[in-house]
Amino acid sequence: MTEESGQADVYDATRGGLLKGRDTLLQLVAGQLKSQQKAKRHSVGSRKPKVWLDIGGGTGWNIEAMDDIMPVSGFDAIYLIDLCEPLLEVARKRFARKGWKNVHCLHQDASKFTLPEWPNGKLPGSGQISLITMSYSLSMIPSFQETINRAQHVLDPEDGIIGVIDFYAGRECELTPKDGKAVNSLDLDTGLFGSWFWTTWFSFDHVNLRPSRRNYLQQRFEMVKCINGRNRFILPSFVKIPYYIYLGKSDSSRGLLAGTTSSLNDGPESFRIVNGLLTPESPFSSAINKKDLSEMMLPDMSIGESAWSSMITHEEEVGSLAKRRASLNTSLHQWRLPYSEQRIHQQFRTHIYGWTWEDPQCDIDRLDIKDGDSLLCITSAGDNVLHYAIKADVEVHSVDMNPCQGHILELKLAAAQALEYHDFWQLFGEGKHSRFEKLLDNKIAPHLSPQAYAYWKANVDQFSSNFFLRGYSGWAIRLARVAFALAGVSKDVKKMISCDTTAEQDAIWKRKLRPIMLNPVMKLILGSGFFCWNALGVPRNQLNCLLQDGDIADFISATLDPVPGLANMKNGAYHYLLCLNGKYTRASCPLYLTPEGFAALKARNGQKTAKIKMHTDTILNVLYSLESESLTKIIVMDSLDWFDPIPESQPLPKTRRPTEAVSPEVELEHLRSELDYEILEMKRVLKVGGHGIWRSAGKAPWYVKRFEKAGFKVQSVDIREDGQAIDRVNMYASLWRAEKLA
Repeated sequence: MTEESGQADVYDATRGGLLKGRDTLLQLVAGQLKSQQKAKRHSVGSRKPKVWLDIGGGTGWNIEAMDDIMPVSGFDAIYLIDLCEPLLEVARKRFARKGWKNVHCLHQDASKFTLPEWPNGKLPGSGQISLITMSYSLSMIPSFQETINRAQHVLDPEDGIIGVIDFYAGRECELTPKDGKAVNSLDLDTGLFGSWFWTTWFSFDHVNLRPSRRNYLQQRFEMVKCINGRNRFILPSFVKIPYYIYLGKSDSSRGLLAGTTSSLNDGPESFRIVNGLLTPESPFSSAINKKDLSEMMLPDMSIGESAWSSMITHEEEVGSLAKRRASLNTSLHQWRLPYSEQRIHQQFRTHIYGWTWEDPQCDIDRLDIKDGDSLLCITSAGDNVLHYAIKADVEVHSVDMNPCQGHILELKLAAAQALEYHDFWQLFGEGKHSRFEKLLDNKIAPHLSPQAYAYWKANVDQFSSNFFLRGYSGWAIRLARVAFALAGVSKDVKKMISCDTTAEQDAIWKRKLRPIMLNPVMKLILGSGFFCWNALGVPRNQLNCLLQDGDIADFISATLDPVPGLANMKNGAYHYLLCLNGKYTRASCPLYLTPEGFAALKARNGQKTAKIKMHTDTILNVLYSLESESLTKIIVMDSLDWFDPIPESQPLPKTRRPTEAVSPEVELEHLRSELDYEILEMKRVLKVGGHGIWRSAGKAPWYVKRFEKAGFKVQSVDIREDGQAIDRVNMYASLWRAEKLA
């Protein structure tokens, strides 16, 4: 850092715009420490000293900035280590002005740092440091391996947190861990040109952006949070300097002493999707950058036959996956089962549903959901999952292939634990919060999985105006607003949602709004397969299902005509209130948004939510992973409408779907029988007397016969007939239940 010696007095003033994200790093580590302290406030045992080590801390900017987030006086000791004496002199003057006696500046090489209390400068036998930070310094330390190894050795193995922010460059294949560890791939790749340009540009200032540094950090520490950002402080549309923030904890599987090395293939296996199923992947599935290996001084490795080249049993696969999942749980709550992002997940860059269309109270009442039930249901926006958890002591497996739907539910769960009711309501009742990013970093983040935090950090603008207008479902609300505005009935919409009686609602619907919804233009739009999928989340097969009972006008009439006269939107019928109003009200909202529901979610450190397990996968994959006769109810919403019809004469599969690779022709046959495989797995996983439950856009869905063929007793719970609604939403034509007899 010799070049900085002449810049010490103006260092902070000239680096403010370039070193972006330092506030975020401090917010994250402070939030993590506070949450851990809160979780352990009732634990028995002596208090550990709180020690912070800031490696390459320069002028002490981080430490002064931290005081606004988490008082510096709360640490027993803080050590700033740097090799540049002029920068340290600035730091000493800064700390002297503050009067901090617990902050110490050490003029040392980061790769050989020692603390005054260590006898003869030797490393302690076990980790004692609560917090280690490295702010834009890792890329400037020549002996980065020794520094990281030393940091790992001294970090508290139980509660210690390391936080690193730095520039980086590289392709996704270079920056993805080869040992199966989780990684945030969102905005990870800096492109071929960008990788070359930024690596070359920063090298002129002795800043090394080769992937090996970040890779080694990720290899040595288990990820807690990670985001990939772009600094746009100069020419925002053109100059985007890549940087990352990484929070990690001690990896118990890698107990390294300082100065040792280990091969890249240490650690548990990763997983990939083959034939629709999660299967283990060799750690050597991607090419290793030999230039990075030589720089890291790791031995060359010859690649032999994969340990997973032979087929493994289903039980071995599930057991191995469970172990890997357990090792990846780094948030304070373990709702989300960790997942390795697959190509299919990357197809979903936003959510389809911002709220849940199904009426969960109908499920509670008519499906007899009660204490002791073990459920599997689709995540959607999570409203139903939270309703079940509040109403009954149940175990819930929440499943959705779209990671963004899981991110919504996880945010609701985390916010319920981290926030007060006012802020919680602003987010999910009003759909906006001016301080969402600050709440996310400082309070919510410790309760989120790495993937969920990275997603919301990249999408903080979703709560800047109205969350309910985002995602695919937001387009449906936007279209309705435009249609009502063009027709001049926007004031009537406001009158309708303010009515005190259902009779008033019904009158406004029939006189003002129904003609708009049934005019030729709206029928054309609502009957379009493109709009149905992109705005309503209705795929072609489901559209065909509802059209079997009439045209789109018949469906609109059967769905909407009974609703205004059935339930009052102002006082409880919140599904359509949200669509027409763009937000909930305190008198009409889901149960989890009421003060009583919120209190139930928050009580006893979230005990009611402890049995929620979120799966980012297909229903079939999750069913494969569950034990036989472990569930009492499987609620698959309307997902069965999505499958391609199977000829009634086609027999059921006689075996489970194979996990090994098969020919494209065989795979096509398996895909055509996908629903049959799911039905057979439902039967295996359900207890005797348990139920598979679904809603359908059709009155007589074709797949009822597939359940009967599998030995289920199938009966309709309700079918929409004679202009009557089946519940307050009435979005589906029928509700069904299939009972496992034996």
